Amino acid sequence: MLTDESIEELVSQCCQGDEDAVWELAAAAVGEPGRMAPHHARLLTAGVFDRGEVYRGADEATTRELVRLADAADGVLRGELFDCVANAHPAVAEEAFRRWRSAEDVDVHTRDAGWELLPSGTRRELLLGPAFELLPVDAEDIEAAPDGTAHGPYGAPVFGAPSGEHCPWCRMELHAALDLPPGSAAARALGLTGPDHVRVLSCPRCTDFGTVLSGYDGSGGARWLEHNERPSCNGPVIDGWDPYPTRLVLGPARPHGGSGSAWHDGGSALGGHPDWIQDPERPDCPLCGRPMLFASMNGGADVWGGEGCLYVFVDLDCRTGAVLYQQS
Repeated sequence: MLTDESIEELVSQCCQGDEDAVWELAAAAVGEPGRMAPHHARLLTAGVFDRGEVYRGADEATTRELVRLADAADGVLRGELFDCVANAHPAVAEEAFRRWRSAEDVDVHTRDAGWELLPSGTRRELLLGPAFELLPVDAEDIEAAPDGTAHGPYGAPVFGAPSGEHCPWCRMELHAALDLPPGSAAARALGLTGPDHVRVLSCPRCTDFGTVLSGYDGSGGARWLEHNERPSCNGPVIDGWDPYPTRLVLGPARPHGGSGSAWHDGGSALGGHPDWIQDPERPDCPLCGRPMLFASMNGGADVWGGEGCLYVFVDLDCRTGAVLYQQS
């Protein structure tokens, strides 16, 4: 967590045109919504608009000024200001995007900020809830836990358990990228109170090369979907490879309900906003076509001791899931 002095220094660097500082400030704003609010007037005056997340938690007055600037802008600057507004004061942002909805690709800006406007003009959140830590635990410790201890003292794994199903492309065993039994602590953390067992599958090999789609039946069963499109390359077969020697279990809530980190140890998160390594991606449900809800971020630093991150999405109505991978 950045100190007030560190944030003040970053703001000064941003106002002087330091692009790296803007990225760092945006990451801090995602993790601690509203922390940048005292600095927004200064950032506005300096024209710092290239990362919309900087304005997450902005007040009504700041957001209305961003809207005014967007109405007068065009080209790249207008797109940047759309991003800023989408991340700022919710009511003012909704009002503005209802007016802008005829603009080309305008929904990209709201989706990247974690919400969308429905045809009715109402807001639909694309995030499941505030962020919680996902803690790495050695798979052997969980598998060796005695019966009756709910997979050991750490609770049931949210990520990493083998499913018994196999990838039709490479024949590797599929693993649970997200596993939320009804009534579990992880399901309750996300506000899921229904009877469905939410389970999303991933291929440890093929997900590195393309989005993997799966469906679940609500009772613990999950399956590969025929909607999957095989990538042109899905890497070599590696005999005896243990893809996930670590499982992820639910940890404490992250401060301020903010995001985790796709880059660092301890950055995996259930809920919150995704921390993208590359450009934002948000898969659509293969059954209904709506944007799916972001559910979790499983970092390579926690899971296999390397770089990269697995991002998991769900459609709770259609009972579908998607897993995609990014690396630097």
